[in-house]
Amino acid sequence: MKTKPFLTFFTAQMRLLRSQIVAFTVLSVILVAGFSFLAVKGNFGMNEFSESLGLIIWIMIGLIGSNLSAETGVSDFSEKTGMLILSQPVDRRLIILSKILACFAAMLLPLIVIYAAGLTAGFLLYGHIIFNAILSFGISLLYTLSFIAFVTGIGTVSKNKSTPLSVGLTVSLLAVFVFAVFGKLLGIEPWFFLPYGGLAISGIMTSSILHINPGNFFFYYVPYVWEALVIILIYLAIFLAVSVIAYSKRQI
Repeated sequence: MKTKPFLTFFTAQMRLLRSQIVAFTVLSVILVAGFSFLAVKGNFGMNEFSESLGLIIWIMIGLIGSNLSAETGVSDFSEKTGMLILSQPVDRRLIILSKILACFAAMLLPLIVIYAAGLTAGFLLYGHIIFNAILSFGISLLYTLSFIAFVTGIGTVSKNKSTPLSVGLTVSLLAVFVFAVFGKLLGIEPWFFLPYGGLAISGIMTSSILHINPGNFFFYYVPYVWEALVIILIYLAIFLAVSVIAYSKRQI
């Protein structure tokens, strides 16, 4: 990989995302503060607080990731500036990979802030560090990269940015209903669904979580860590390949 062109496109993409990085970082702080207030009012126990915080992080990755990467795979084929970029004598694979990694880097600050704020709030409220916080953070990083690759891959085969944005937001917001239908109603563990892999972010943050929860309508199944990693890595491999191939072959 040629370092200079890669860094050029990476830096350019980061500049485009600056305002969103700031906005989502501020939103992360507000969310944790609001959630902590509700936890106090609702007399949450440590496990309830940890699991709920994990669910907030899980859904925020989908929502923020969708917004940051919605244009990544499609904008260069629908805007004059993009056509100028594609006309340069630079390997397209390098361009799309630099943009995907820029979106991932843009997610790091909001993600670090929401974990730091959540861990601090948990310690202040309960006097304990949240269970498996480091492992949860590691899975969240991998899930973030996979989700960005997923949305970008959809974008590379779409005509406008509304399609990948809609797909990403729909997958994130309706995930719990997919869990309910396949898990509770059909008794099928949804291994096929990327957000199910991401659910481990929340599951491992509490010491009392069960793989099967008969009394929980929306989260009947919770993946083991190895299951989550397999799901996330398969999606990452597939949609990175889709992104690179489609972006490289698509006509201007």
